[in-house]
Amino acid sequence: MNVQPISPSLQVGAAAAPATPEKLADAAQQFEGILLRQFLSESMKPLLQGGTGGQVYGYLITESLANSMVKAGGLGLSSVLQAQFSHGQKQ
Repeated sequence: MNVQPISPSLQVGAAAAPATPEKLADAAQQFEGILLRQFLSESMKPLLQGGTGGQVYGYLITESLANSMVKAGGLGLSSVLQAQFSHGQKQ
């Protein structure tokens, strides 16, 4: 088995360039959006089990609702993640 070392551009740690606060905020919001989509898709299943149309509209409704919730502040998880991300960079 031939194992290749990890490229320096892919390594995470002290050598990685620190992310800007804007990038940290964006990453935290994207992660919160992913979690919200997962929660909403599971909760919407019983309502939208009406065949193919229900699946398509269910996806669109879930996507739209998750995006709106994240823009409105979501669950408050993104601010906690931002604090953790920025704390991890200082070490």
